[in-house]
Amino acid sequence: MRPPGTGITDEIRQRVDLLEVVSAHVALKRAGRQYKGLCPFHAEKTPSFHVDPERGLWYCFGCHLGGTVFDFVMRLEGLTFPEALEALAARAGVALPRPAEEREARSERETMLRALDAAAGFFRAELEGARGRVARAYLAQRGVDEETARRFGLGYAPAAWDALLGALRARGFAVELLERLGLVQAREGGPGRGHYDMFRHRLIFPIHDLQGRVVGFGGRALDDAVPKYLNSRESPAFNKGRLLYGLPQAREAIREVGEAVVVEGYMDVLACHQFGVRNAVATLGTALTVDHVRLLRRVAPRVVLVYDADAPGLAATERGLGLFEEAEVVARVAVLPEGDPDAFLRRAGADAFRTLVDQALPMFEFRLEQALGRHDTHTVEGRVALADEMLAVIASVANPVRQSEYVRMVAERAGLAEAALRQRLAAGPRRGGSGRPAPSPVLEPAPGRERAERDLVWLMVHDLQARAAVRRHLQAADFAHPRYAKLARVLLESDEAAEVLCDRVDAEVVADLTRLLFRPVDLAEKVKERVLTDCVRLLQAERLRAAQDRVTRELAAAEQAGDVERLRQLQAEVLRLQL
Repeated sequence: MRPPGTGITDEIRQRVDLLEVVSAHVALKRAGRQYKGLCPFHAEKTPSFHVDPERGLWYCFGCHLGGTVFDFVMRLEGLTFPEALEALAARAGVALPRPAEEREARSERETMLRALDAAAGFFRAELEGARGRVARAYLAQRGVDEETARRFGLGYAPAAWDALLGALRARGFAVELLERLGLVQAREGGPGRGHYDMFRHRLIFPIHDLQGRVVGFGGRALDDAVPKYLNSRESPAFNKGRLLYGLPQAREAIREVGEAVVVEGYMDVLACHQFGVRNAVATLGTALTVDHVRLLRRVAPRVVLVYDADAPGLAATERGLGLFEEAEVVARVAVLPEGDPDAFLRRAGADAFRTLVDQALPMFEFRLEQALGRHDTHTVEGRVALADEMLAVIASVANPVRQSEYVRMVAERAGLAEAALRQRLAAGPRRGGSGRPAPSPVLEPAPGRERAERDLVWLMVHDLQARAAVRRHLQAADFAHPRYAKLARVLLESDEAAEVLCDRVDAEVVADLTRLLFRPVDLAEKVKERVLTDCVRLLQAERLRAAQDRVTRELAAAEQAGDVERLRQLQAEVLRLQL
C-alpha cells in the first residue's frame, strides 16, 4: 500500500499536468474528452493508451495498466512511490517536509553515490589503459566485445594495493566513507596502519540501481585469488538482495517484449545481451528474494527463469518459484541441457536459446515435473508423498481458480483421484505437520457469481450511493474472486471517490480501479437499482450456502469425534441459518 493520502500528494497531483508528462513520451491525439496514443509499456500498432486529463488518469486497454501521474512515472522510470513523489514534487515546485535526520541521511547517500561513480570511472579508465591489458585479453577470450563492455561500463582493478584509494582520496573522498562502501579495507592492526583496496587484479562489473546509478561492484579474479567473485559489502547504497545486474540496460527491451529473462551470473547477462537477448538480468550470487520479485514485478508482467543444468541451479529455481507464486507473478522455467547460459549461447547460438525460453514450463508445471522425478508413482507411498508435496504448494496459492486447476493437473499426471486430492487439501495439514491453519476448500467462483461481483464493484466505483447500499448488506469477505475481493475491500472501507483512492492503494488495485473508471456506467437509474439488488441477493445466497456447507462438514467431524457439546452448538447454528 502507498502512504495514506496527504495534502502533499493531492497538491502535487493538482499542480502536475498529466497530459504534459505523458506527452513527453507518447504522441497523443484528442479523442473526445480524452487523448489516445500508442502505449509506452507494450508494443502495439493500434493506439489503446488513453489519457483523461480532467480526472488525471490514464489507462491502456491493451496491457491493462493504468493509474495517476504517479503510476505513469513509476512505470516509465522504474521508481518506487516515494521516488516518484520526490521527482514530481521537484517538477511541481513543492517542498517535501523532511526531518533533520532524513536530510542528513540523504546527504550522506548522495556523497556515497558520487564516490561510487568516481570509482566506476577509475575502473573504466584502468581497463582502457596499459594496466588493463590482461583484463582486455580475458574479455576477448570469453568473447565479450568492446560494445558490450562499454554498455555495461566494465572496468579493471589493478593489482596495486592502493591505486583506487589514492585516486579517490585525491578527489576529496574520506577514507572512512570508502571503507563503509567496501572499496577499501583497514590493514591488520587497525586503521592507524593504513588501508588497502578491496578489489585488486579483478575484472570489474559495476552494479546499478534501476535509475542507472552505480551502487556497488562485482569483481572477477584474473588469477587464482579467492573468492573468484567478490561483491561490494552491504552499505546504505548497496543491498544485493534488492538489486538485479543488468536491469537498467535491459529495461527498455523488457518493456518491448513484456518479459524478463533471469539468469545467474554477470557473464551470462553479458552473453545474453551480446547475442541479442537484451531482456536478461541476473541475481548477484544470491537466491531470489522477495525484493527481487517485487523489483521484477515493477518492470515485467512475465518472467522466465533460466538456470544452470546442475543440481544447485535446479534447487535455486525451486526456491524462487514460491516467491513468484506468492506475488502472483507469471513465471516460467527453462532448464538448460548442460552448462550455463553463457556457454550454451556460444555453443548453440541465440536461436536455440530463444527456443529454450519460448518452451519454458509454467512454474507450477515445473514444480510438478521435479516432484514426479523425486517420487515413485508406481507405489502407494510414492503417490502419497507426491500428493503431500504438491498440495503444500497448492495450499499457498490464494487464487481459488488456480488452486482448482492445479489439483486437476496433479491428479491427471500422478494418476490420483481428483476428489481425494480436494478432500485432502480441504482437511489441511496432518497432525504433527506444519501446524498452519487448514486452507479453505477449493471452490471455483461460478460464472454467475463472478459476474455479480464484477458488476457490484463496477457500480461501487462509479456511484457512492451504490457503495453505501452494498456496505449495508455485504462485506468484502462475501466476494470470492481474488481481484474483486481486493477491490471490494478498498471500496467498502472508504467513502472517497475512486479517483481519489487511486493515490492510496497499490499498483495492481490502481490499474483495476482505473480500468473500471474508464468504463462508465451507462444505465438508467431503475436498471441500475435492479442490477444492484439482484447481485446483492445472489452473493447473500452464496454466503448462506457456504455457511451451510461449512456447518455440514463440521457436524460430520463432531459426530465422528463424539463431541456432544460441539454437536449441540452446530445444531443451534443450523437453526439460526434456517431463519
